[in-house]
Amino acid sequence: MKAGRPRACRGRVAQWDDAKGLGFVQAEGAERALVRRADLSGRLQYRAPRVGEPVSFQLQGQGRSRRAIQVRSLEPSSTPVKTAARPASQPASSRLLVLPVFAVLLGAIHLAWPLPRPVPLLYGALSTALFILYGLDKWAAVRGRDRIAEASLHALALLGGWPGALLGQQVFRHKTAKPVFLRWTWGCVALNVLLLVTLCTPAAVPIWRSIAQAMGWGAV
Repeated sequence: MKAGRPRACRGRVAQWDDAKGLGFVQAEGAERALVRRADLSGRLQYRAPRVGEPVSFQLQGQGRSRRAIQVRSLEPSSTPVKTAARPASQPASSRLLVLPVFAVLLGAIHLAWPLPRPVPLLYGALSTALFILYGLDKWAAVRGRDRIAEASLHALALLGGWPGALLGQQVFRHKTAKPVFLRWTWGCVALNVLLLVTLCTPAAVPIWRSIAQAMGWGAV
């Protein structure tokens, strides 16, 4: 067989890092081979491989460049793998109900105490930026590229980009299967709304006026 020509193999998943989108498979009598999310096929396109799961794949390259492609699960199709992965993303649409609720809250605050001009601009700009970043991170995850740090995503959400984060999670079906990440996301939502209510009620009006005058924005 010619060197470098892919050959069919069977083995098991030896390691998988879902955050990085890569791992290793182990064939009998062979060294471990790198596998990236983009190399997954069949049912594995919809869920993360499990350590020890039997798989078939095409093995290409040698030595450190050894790589597994077209990696497919050999578990019986009756195994509930798809149904276990989808519920994590299904409730995402209901999470978006918080967006119109927040819009009503923002409107009510503005009617009672006109919001400083930078506030809606900040929410709009950060939400747009974070929505784009979620799309880029999903693209990187699928192709096994370098990912955007979760801390950066949370920081932008806390500053006011969380509406874009929730929308990005739903549209790109990204970051919806990690309970810890979702808890941090909702923590950022709650803290940001608390800061909004605290800073944009009468108690904080003098502070905003001072900032606006110092920045030359005029009356707010």
